[in-house]
Amino acid sequence: MTRKYNQGVADANRRRTKHGATVDARSGNTDRLYKLWAGIKGRCLNPKHNHYHRYGGRGVTMHQEWADSFEVFRAAVGEAPTNMTLDRIDNDKGYEPGNVRWDKRKEQVNNRYTNVVIEWGGKTMTLKQWADHLGWKYGLIASRWKAGKRGADLFAEPKWERNRVVTYNGETKTLRKWAEDTGVPYETLHWRDKHGKPLL
Repeated sequence: MTRKYNQGVADANRRRTKHGATVDARSGNTDRLYKLWAGIKGRCLNPKHNHYHRYGGRGVTMHQEWADSFEVFRAAVGEAPTNMTLDRIDNDKGYEPGNVRWDKRKEQVNNRYTNVVIEWGGKTMTLKQWADHLGWKYGLIASRWKAGKRGADLFAEPKWERNRVVTYNGETKTLRKWAEDTGVPYETLHWRDKHGKPLL
């Protein structure tokens, strides 16, 4: 697969002027649509790509005819509009006919990990909502998700929170101990403590 990918890029590089992809005389950079096409191929097909784990590594593919030919890809998606990029409508599907659109960059970012929906412990929320619910920084849970952590690994309590001590009515215990003694879910106590609410 890697050899085929590398050969495909090499072939495309040799043909790019034939396909109409312009090249900057000073920098050697191709036009934006060609770079976008090559970037998608790399993320989806090349295991050595920096972002492969977020795309090809999690099953995001590229339509074979698009991957094989920049010209076919360009005919399907059109020229790249200014300040817009190619977005997947359904993030669980690949770059394929019927699942791509030109979208504003900001809207595309909002369609990524913040809108990943996860069910855990009988609750269903987006990554951002989980972060708020748990009182964690969004970056913590997002980085775990991007690293491929799921289930218990994704929701493992951060080391610095495991021994957090809270005093209530003159009694001092860890949040975990308070949860065990009162029967109140740890997440609830953590949220109350994080937001300055009465513990019980």
